[in-house]
Amino acid sequence: MDSFDGVAKRKLSNFLLKPMLQSKIGIYFILISLLFSASVGSIIYYNFSDLFYSVLQLTDAPQEVGAIIKHYWSSVESWIMLCIIVYVATTVVISIWYTHRFVGPAVAFLRHLNEINAGNYTYRTHLRRGDAFAELANGLNKASEALEISHRSAKLDIEPGITVEPATDSDDSSS
Repeated sequence: MDSFDGVAKRKLSNFLLKPMLQSKIGIYFILISLLFSASVGSIIYYNFSDLFYSVLQLTDAPQEVGAIIKHYWSSVESWIMLCIIVYVATTVVISIWYTHRFVGPAVAFLRHLNEINAGNYTYRTHLRRGDAFAELANGLNKASEALEISHRSAKLDIEPGITVEPATDSDDSSS
């Protein structure tokens, strides 16, 4: 049960790897889309209001027609608000998911480089299928493998029990 909770917690905490970057991208998507929607909505509203006043001028019962059109418009407003809410929520989820596909490998590469700097040449980066930069991960893994082989062969060249001391200035003067 604990491992299940640990896995669920791990996945949830890893979902937003770089929260500020992923949030900024989501906000940019939403702002651009809202600007576009506001522009199109303004054009539609302007033309609809012209049609509304034209119909009212041509009818014999302007109050009844006005009430019908206002009732119709209030239901349209409800649908528009619902669509905006669904759109914003969907955009946030998609932008976080999509940026996770790019940020995730970057975090894995940084972790891999930190392991190499710490001397762990056996560390490998494994990306999910469909993540960006799969070729880069393979190249980084091959470089780690080469470092591991080089490091292992360097250790084999030094026999156990023999210590190698650095040369001193007094050693140079005796030659």
